Amino acid sequence: MIDIKVNNTTHLCKPNVTLDEIIKGLNISVKGIAVAVNENIITKTEWHTKTLNENDEVLVIRATQGG
Repeated sequence: MIDIKVNNTTHLCKPNVTLDEIIKGLNISVKGIAVAVNENIITKTEWHTKTLNENDEVLVIRATQGG
């Protein structure tokens, strides 16, 4: 098992887990979000192929409305 941080919370995951699996496993709604891994933006089309490694840091940012 490997440790992955998602928004500063550590999660224990299987090796070679994909970003898509993490997002689905944590029940994160995909509407209006942007995702970065180790400060690099990952496009939604790459989520299913982007594998995560020990100590990777995932940041999920949700767009909000307002002014």
